[in-house]
Amino acid sequence: MSLRQNPKAALLAVLEKLPGHDRIPKTLIKKLTSLSVLPSEASIAPLRLDLRGLWSLIGAWSAALLGVRIEQTRQATLAVGCLILAGIAVMLLLRKRHGVLGTQSTPLFAAPALMCAAAGLVLVHMLLSGATLLPNQLSSTLQKSDVARVQLVLEQTPQQGTVIDKFSEGAQEKISYRAQATLKMIKVGDTWVRLNVHVVLNYPQEKAPTVAPPLRDSTIEVLARFQATPVGQRNRFRLTAITPVRLIDEQKPASLDARLRSTFIRAAQVLPDPGRALLPGMVFGDRSGQSQELGDAMKASGLSHLSAVSGANCAMVLGVVTLLLRFAGVPRSATFICGLAALAGFVMLVGFEPSVLRAAVMGGIAAFAVHSSRGRNALSALCLAVVILLVADPYLAGEAAFQLSALATAGIVMIGRKLAVSLKRRLPEFLAEGIAIALAAQIACLPVLVSLSPTFSLYSVPANLLVAPLIPWITITGTAAVILLSLLPPLGMALLWAGGIPATWVGSMGMWVAALPGALRPWPVGVVGLALAWGIFIAVFFSLGYAPGREGTWHAKLPSGVQALTVGLLMGLTLPVTALFPMPRVDWLIVACDVGQGDGIVINTGDGRAIVIDTGREPQDIDACLQRLRVNEIAALFITHQHADHDGGIAGVGTKRRVAAIYYSILDAPASPPILQGHRGTQLAAGAHGETGNVSWRVIAPAGGDAMSDENDASLVTRFEIKIPGTERTISFLETGDMQEVPMGELLAHGKIQPADILKIAHHGARNGGTEIIGRVRPVVALISVGKSNTYGHPSPQIIRALENAQIPALRTDEHGSIVLGWEHDRLSISTLSTRQVKQ
Repeated sequence: MSLRQNPKAALLAVLEKLPGHDRIPKTLIKKLTSLSVLPSEASIAPLRLDLRGLWSLIGAWSAALLGVRIEQTRQATLAVGCLILAGIAVMLLLRKRHGVLGTQSTPLFAAPALMCAAAGLVLVHMLLSGATLLPNQLSSTLQKSDVARVQLVLEQTPQQGTVIDKFSEGAQEKISYRAQATLKMIKVGDTWVRLNVHVVLNYPQEKAPTVAPPLRDSTIEVLARFQATPVGQRNRFRLTAITPVRLIDEQKPASLDARLRSTFIRAAQVLPDPGRALLPGMVFGDRSGQSQELGDAMKASGLSHLSAVSGANCAMVLGVVTLLLRFAGVPRSATFICGLAALAGFVMLVGFEPSVLRAAVMGGIAAFAVHSSRGRNALSALCLAVVILLVADPYLAGEAAFQLSALATAGIVMIGRKLAVSLKRRLPEFLAEGIAIALAAQIACLPVLVSLSPTFSLYSVPANLLVAPLIPWITITGTAAVILLSLLPPLGMALLWAGGIPATWVGSMGMWVAALPGALRPWPVGVVGLALAWGIFIAVFFSLGYAPGREGTWHAKLPSGVQALTVGLLMGLTLPVTALFPMPRVDWLIVACDVGQGDGIVINTGDGRAIVIDTGREPQDIDACLQRLRVNEIAALFITHQHADHDGGIAGVGTKRRVAAIYYSILDAPASPPILQGHRGTQLAAGAHGETGNVSWRVIAPAGGDAMSDENDASLVTRFEIKIPGTERTISFLETGDMQEVPMGELLAHGKIQPADILKIAHHGARNGGTEIIGRVRPVVALISVGKSNTYGHPSPQIIRALENAQIPALRTDEHGSIVLGWEHDRLSISTLSTRQVKQ
C-alpha cells in the first residue's frame, strides 16, 4: 500500500511493523490517522470536482438568454416543455433508484433533469413577473410620436463623454453625458402615467459647465426622443434629450446610501490624481470621475476590474466582520447573522451591480453551508447563486459584467486552487496564490473579453501581483471611511487618506503598465479567436490533473509532463501567433461611392459586411466600389426610391456577394417589389428600425398614409447610428434620398429631423432639396453624390452657398471621386479611395 494510494492505510501498515505495536492504544492510532497534516487523496490524486451543478447553470443561462428575446406565448410553450422533460427525467431517475433501470442510467437522466428544471424555473418566473413585457401605455404613446416628456430616476451618476464636432484639423469636442435610468413617468396629453422601464439617457452638457451632473437616484424631467434597442436588452430604449435636463427632486439625495456615497466623492477630491477618481470606483464602483485616459489605461494594464466592485470586495467585508466578531467572542450563530447583515448593508451601499449580486448570493450560500457544518463546495455555491440570480433577473445572462464575474469565479475554483498547489512546490505561498488567482481569472474570462474586444492585456498578471497586497487595505479603509465621514469626519478623513494614497499608486501603476511596449496585444477575431480562448481554458483545466472520467480513460493515461507541455506550447504560441493579426482598427465608416449621376452609399458594419444605400445607375460602378472596400456580404440593401439613378445598378451589388435583406420605398405599390438572390424586398415606412453589427437605423419618412405626388418625395429618410468599435462613441448619419423641400419642410415642422454628424444632401444637391434642413441638422460635414459635368446643374449654387454660410464642408463625388469618412487617431478623417489603402 503506497502513500499516494491511501495515506491512512500506509501509516497503519508502518505502525504494525513497530515492536510492541499491539500495546499502542487504539485511541492514539485513531488520532494519528486523523491528523490534518496527512496528505489527503484529493491533494495527491487528480482532483474531482462535482460538476453536476453546471447542468442547472447551463439550463438557467440558456433559458434566460432565449426567454428575453421571444414573446410570452413562446415563453410559455418553452416553459411547459422544459418542465415536462424535467418531470420525465425525474421519473426515470426514481425508477432507477428502485432498481427498474440499470445503474448506468443515473448520469444520463440527471443532467437533463437538472438542466430542464432550472430552465423551466427561469421561464416560469419570467412569465409570472412579466419581466419582458412593455407597458401598453408606453407602446400606444410611441406609436403616435417618438418624442415624449418623461420623468426618470437615474440608476447611476451620469458618465461624462465627448463627441467630436469637426472632421478636419483643429477639431473641437463637446461634452455629453450618458446614464442608465428607470423611466418612471411619461406624459400622455395632460396626464402623467406611471411606468417602470429601464432606458439609457444621452444628453449634452448645459451652457454652464460648472453645474455638476445629477447624482445617482436623482429624479429628472426631460423631453426626449425614443429609439428602441435591439431585442433582449435590459434597457428597452435609448433616449436622446431634446430639452435641458431638469432636476425635480432635492439636490441632496434622499436615501442614506446615496448621501454616504456623495459625501465620500466630495471628500475624495482632496486626493491627488489619479487617486481621487479611482478610489470611489474601488470602494463602491463609481467611475463617474474617471477620465477616458485613465479608463483606457486600466483596461490595457488588466486592472480595470479593480475600479468595479466585485466578489473580492464582498469577501473581504464579510471576512473582516466575521474575524472581528469571532475575536471578540461573539457566538457562532450571532456572527453568522451579523455577517449576513454586513454583507447586505455593503450591497445596498455600492448598488446592485451584477458582480456584487453574484458574490453576495454566493457568499450567503457559502456562509450558511459553513454555519450548518455542511462543508464548502465553491463550484456548487457558484452554480446555485447564478441560477437564483437568473431566476430573479434573466437580463443578467446577456450582460458582460455578470458573465465576467461568473467566469472569473469559476476559473479560480476550477483552475486557481489546483494551480496554486502546483506553484507552491516552487514558489513562496503568497506569490504562488497571487499568480494562480490572477492567471486563472484571466484564462477563464478570455472568451468573453476577446468577444467584446479582440485584444488581451499582456502584463495583466504581473500588474495584478504588484497591486494585490494593497487591495484589501484600500477596500477596508475606504468602506470604513464611507460610513465614518458622516459620523466622525476627522477619523473618516484619516481613513480616506489611508486608502487614497495606495489607490493613487494603483492608478499610477496602471498608467505606467499601459505605456509599456505591447501592453495590449491583438487577438484573432471571430470563431477562430473564441475557439482559441476556450481551447486554452479547457487544456489548462485538464492539464492540472482533473479527472474527466474513470481511471483508464485516454486522459488518465497521458503523463502529466506531456499534458503540461501541450498547454505550455499552446499558451506560448499564443503571443507570437496573435502578432500576425493586426490590431483592430476602423479604417472606414461611410463611403460615398462615385457612381456618376446617382447615389451609392456604403456603411461599414464590420467583418467584411456592409449596408448599401442605393446603387447608382450602372452595376459595374457600385460593384467596383464594393470590391475596393473588400465587402463580401451585404447586411442590408436600402433602395430609397425607384428611380434608375438609385436602383439601376442593383445587379452589381448581388452578383459577387450575399445579400441578407432588401428594403425599399416607392410612390405606388409595385406589381413586383425588388428581388435579389431570392430575397423579396420589404417596403418600409416611418417607425421601422433595426440593427446590424455596430450600426442601428430608424426610418423617419415616408409615413404610411402620406399623400405624395412625386417619386422623389417617397424617398426613405433614414437616420443611422454608427458605433465606433472599441470606443463609447457613436456617429450619426442622416440619409435623405431625393426628398424635396415641401415634404422635408413638413418633417422639420413636426420635429422629426434632429441634428446629425453627417448629412447626405438630398437630390444630388438640387435646388428643390431646400436649405432649411442644413440649419436644422447642423452637420459637421455634408456629402453630395453627383456626377461630373452633369446636365442638371447639380449641385445648385444655393445649396453650396448655404453650406458655406454655415461653415459646413461640402464633399462632392464629382470633385473627389469616392469619398471615405474614417476613424483614425481618435478622430474622424476624410480621404478618397484613390489616396487610401482600405482595410476591412
